[in-house]
Amino acid sequence: MFEQELFEKITKAWELDQNHPHRGMTKKPIPEISEIRTIIEISYLASLKREEGRDVTFSIVILSKQNVAELQRSCSRSQIILSFDHSLPLTVESIIKLAPASHPKTTALIAGFKADSKTDFEIWGMMFFGSTANRFNEIPATIEGLALFRPDLMIVTALSAGSLLITRGDSQIGRFAGGDFITAIPSPFVSRAMGNYIMESIKENKVFLEHQNIYWHIYRDSLDYLLSEASARGRGGTIIIIPENKVINYRDKYFTKFSFDGGLQVGTVLDRMLKPAENYNTLFYVSLNKKYSERLDALAQLTCIDGALILSSCLEVVSFGTTLKAPEKWKGEVLIGPDGFGGGGEKFNTSKLGTRHNSAIDFIGDCPSTFGFVLSQDGPIRGLVRKDSNTILCRPDCRVSMFA
Repeated sequence: MFEQELFEKITKAWELDQNHPHRGMTKKPIPEISEIRTIIEISYLASLKREEGRDVTFSIVILSKQNVAELQRSCSRSQIILSFDHSLPLTVESIIKLAPASHPKTTALIAGFKADSKTDFEIWGMMFFGSTANRFNEIPATIEGLALFRPDLMIVTALSAGSLLITRGDSQIGRFAGGDFITAIPSPFVSRAMGNYIMESIKENKVFLEHQNIYWHIYRDSLDYLLSEASARGRGGTIIIIPENKVINYRDKYFTKFSFDGGLQVGTVLDRMLKPAENYNTLFYVSLNKKYSERLDALAQLTCIDGALILSSCLEVVSFGTTLKAPEKWKGEVLIGPDGFGGGGEKFNTSKLGTRHNSAIDFIGDCPSTFGFVLSQDGPIRGLVRKDSNTILCRPDCRVSMFA
């Protein structure tokens, strides 16, 4: 179905991830290209199906029965592995039948070669593991013997029709979409990517001046969480962030459809999170993080209204359902921004972009120190930041980070 070159790109991405000096990965063999091809192609076809009007979502981990003992012996990251009484053939029909019984974030169907075969695959069980933790849902305590983790194996996850995520443990190897494979690169918020430009936009925030890097680390994780939640809603949208001290200056650059008399007090909760940790017990810490994530969830929901969500750099709502109306079209360059791996600098093709993207580009080009993100429905999240009076940098897809 797909060219051999695509599967060679996946194996190369695995090797890059495994050999990266900062990843700390155990050296282990990658599945054979023939295995990857089979799993990818069947998963892709299954993802195109719909059941009762819904996308079919699932995860599949590559593991043969005869290799289970070796996995458990060599890996300290535990999972629960359950075998079916009767294996099913690895087919689109089998996946569709089993997918509703599993959640792709915590459960994977297990596919591997049948005994004494190197060509015939079967689905022989299900693997249960813990969901990936982030700053806002992590519980700072471990119960011995009960913690479960994503395995150090290749997992293929169907996110939506024709879109597959390739992961290893908590690491993203890359994303298969539109018939191509895109190798994972660092988060857009690292300093060598968009991070330095975003930090420049928030440097006058009172809390940033007080807490510096501690604030920055929570802030960039907040953006990551916000984009993830907004994308999960599948409605598309635009998020524009304006420095706190520039909100009034740029008021004539957009038309407000909806706004609030007051705010969600995001900054208030964030300020509590920055208090010394020794003042909090575990229960309070978990509760505070949950309250903060609820505020970010509320922001993400506002992107479902047609129009842009405009936030101050303190992540308070300025306007939503907003029409951006920069007086002039951006005449400068739009370049692919640095990716943290030494890539970037090429011209970004804007000729096929729609109104949503072009209005965001025009606004950011006309309003220094602003930055933004354009979410396509079931598609990429593009990050935009103005480098100088002649250049806007674009992150083509903020989803392709190095974390699952």
